[in-house]
Amino acid sequence: MKRIALLSLSMILMLQSISMYAWGPVGHDVVAAIAEKHLTKKAKKEISKLLDGKSIVYYSSWMDNIQNSPYWKDGYNATKTWHYANVDKGHTYQTMTKNPAGDVVTGLEQITDAMINHYAELTDSMKVDYIKMIIHMVGDLHCPMHAGRLSDRGGNGVKVKWFGQPTSLHSVWDSKIVESARKWHYSEWAEQLDRTDKNYKKSVMTGTYEEWFTETVEDAARIYDYVESQNKEMPSLSYQFIYDFSPLLEEQLLVGGYRLAYVLNTIFK
Repeated sequence: MKRIALLSLSMILMLQSISMYAWGPVGHDVVAAIAEKHLTKKAKKEISKLLDGKSIVYYSSWMDNIQNSPYWKDGYNATKTWHYANVDKGHTYQTMTKNPAGDVVTGLEQITDAMINHYAELTDSMKVDYIKMIIHMVGDLHCPMHAGRLSDRGGNGVKVKWFGQPTSLHSVWDSKIVESARKWHYSEWAEQLDRTDKNYKKSVMTGTYEEWFTETVEDAARIYDYVESQNKEMPSLSYQFIYDFSPLLEEQLLVGGYRLAYVLNTIFK
């Protein structure tokens, strides 16, 4: 029994050591800004009350920024693994090694269920925190390296060169590709991306967290294939990578925004 307990502890520590940051502030702001444009009047009103009049963009990176505060450690330290879920090659979300502390899918399912089915039982501070968490975690759910492999800690163990500078594949997708693809303010990203027709919006504003995450796993697999095709110890990524993956980047930011709106509208319908 001791050996099993030790193995379980070591697995937990490995899973919790994975970098939790996705998109960086700009990407999360883009997702929230797009979502805000598609909220219903009721959702806008209720969220504005909870957030004391502030925009959901204002809190898009709150869950990252508060990680080391005493407030978070006292109340929500167990959620540190809720930014990602790591799926090794050949596995699906259903067959992957599950994190005992939870992941981005189970975390979102838990707090969304609480907001929809147990709203009256929640304290005001819990309602506020859960909304802030959903704003951030739906963005995380659509970041490819937050569905990366467990064996390389979501791309943290995949060393690459970004315009000649050593970094990790995870870091590239956290912020570097967003910052390098366009020199836009988050509002410009949102304005330029959110130009699709109603049929497209309707087609993506449906589904479950697990279904959305499965799509992100497939996106991550494409990125791994690209990097591994270079057959180098430290692949070099630059303009060609941006050219090849900008469509995916833009789609994930856009779809993440639409789906965040869908979730928030469902909670406050």
